[in-house]
Formats: sequence, structure tokens, C-alpha cells
Amino acid sequence: MDPYVWAVDLDPAAAGESELALLSAVERRRFDESALTPGARFLAGRALLRRLAGEQLGLAPHEVPLAAVCPDCGGPHGRPVVEGSELRVSLAHSAVGVVAVAAWGRDIGVDIEPLAATARSSPAIREVAGGRGLAHWTRVEAVLKADGRGLRVDPRAVQIAPRGGRLEARIADRPTRYLLDEPDLAATLQVSVAIAR
Repeated sequence: MDPYVWAVDLDPAAAGESELALLSAVERRRFDESALTPGARFLAGRALLRRLAGEQLGLAPHEVPLAAVCPDCGGPHGRPVVEGSELRVSLAHSAVGVVAVAAWGRDIGVDIEPLAATARSSPAIREVAGGRGLAHWTRVEAVLKADGRGLRVDPRAVQIAPRGGRLEARIADRPTRYLLDEPDLAATLQVSVAIAR
């Protein structure tokens, strides 16, 4: 796997004032408009992402030029990007953790699910993963995030196959190939990372 860096927060509900101080004005408005639980995850995720990107850029977390713009409506809820930088980032939230990843000059995506999640608990997992399990679902989601279009692409268009002793993926309508990794970051999470080759 090509180098990337990651950070994990296994207690996103504990995010507080020190994390709020890291947010931009746009991020703070989005946090203020969130319900309690999603708001705490958003806060923990953005703080984690800002800290990780800040370490890579040599900036204080609140100085990181982080933005997110929805390609459909222009709202502040799109894929996070570090403006004016070759640093690519991705973020994933669940009820039991938040994971951020970053790579220089290569698109990257991450997805996480609680290991307790099953096909029975999620129609999307059942439809896409079928009998291939939770790991297949998180791999697909990581690829879609790395691609940048997310779930605007039919998850069934993601093709995953072994290649050279590793798993590789691509989306049917695109030439880009992604290497897949499954770092063991926490005993409670299934984590998949996709990074463009």
C-alpha cells in the first residue's frame, strides 16, 4: 500500500469546547444546526481531520484551509478538501468511532462500520454486499469516497478483485484503479481505505 496517514477517535461523543475552537465559521454553523448525536460526530470528525491535516501541512488545526461543498446543491456538506494543497483527505463516522485519512497527491477514501453491523441491520449493506459481508461494503464505500462522487454512483459499479497479492478496485465507468487496505485501527470497527494508484 502506498503511504497514507490516519487518525482515529473512538469516543466522538466526548468532543467539546477545544474541538469547537478548531472549526471554521461554516463548520460551526453546520455543527450548530445538527442534532445532538450527529453533531458530536461531525465535531469529532472535523477536529480529527483538521489535526491530521495540520500535522501534514505544518499548520495549527484551525489554520487548515478545509472546505466542503456539495456538488449538487452547493451546501457545506460535500467531500472535505484541503484548499490549495495536494494533500487529499477523507473522513468516516459511525456510532462507535471516527477515522480520518490523508495522502499526498493521490485521491483517498475511508469507510468504517461498527463490527456489530450486519446485512440485516442495513438494507444498503444487504443489497451491495450480499453474502460478501461487511468488509465488502466498507471497501465499496471507500472507493466511492476516493472517487469523489460518493453514493451518486451506484455502489454495484465498484469492481473489486485480487491483483498481485492485494485487493484492487475500480469503478466501471472510470479508468482509475484503487489499492485497498484494511488497517486494524480498533477492535470495534471494520475499516477500509482506498487510495488511487
